[in-house]
Amino acid sequence: EPCGHAPEPTTMRAALSLLLVSTTVDAFSVSGLGVVRPARAATPAMQTIAPERESTIPDSLPSSWTVPDTFSLADLKRPSRAEPPMYRLTLFRSGDAVHMANALLDVIPLEKEKAVEVADTAARVGLSLVGVWEQGLCETYSEELRRGYNIACDVSKAE
Repeated sequence: EPCGHAPEPTTMRAALSLLLVSTTVDAFSVSGLGVVRPARAATPAMQTIAPERESTIPDSLPSSWTVPDTFSLADLKRPSRAEPPMYRLTLFRSGDAVHMANALLDVIPLEKEKAVEVADTAARVGLSLVGVWEQGLCETYSEELRRGYNIACDVSKAE
């Protein structure tokens, strides 16, 4: 074709048709009886190098910021109930040691040896520590000993 002349329309159509067929054949493969399937694409590769980015994290936090502790093992523990205050029951001399020992055994779950020891000490010295319990239980024991057995006792806070 001479320079400066427009190509003939049939030549232009042929070139366009050839271009169209070549791109279509690249994108699809023909197999079987006229079934057209997309051509198998190349397996995508994973990018292994990240592009350089400017850091958006400041070098240090302003002094006015406080960062709370968002994870603490203490938070995972069940909330423990505070230990209830403990009270002591003191037995005062109230009759003979046998009477006091029997009363202690009837009211308070004690070993026989412990009840006899507490009653003997109260009979000799004038008073004896029976035990230490929570306030409600200690007051119940004291009331039962006073009412049912006429035994003098005291409930006081253990320190």
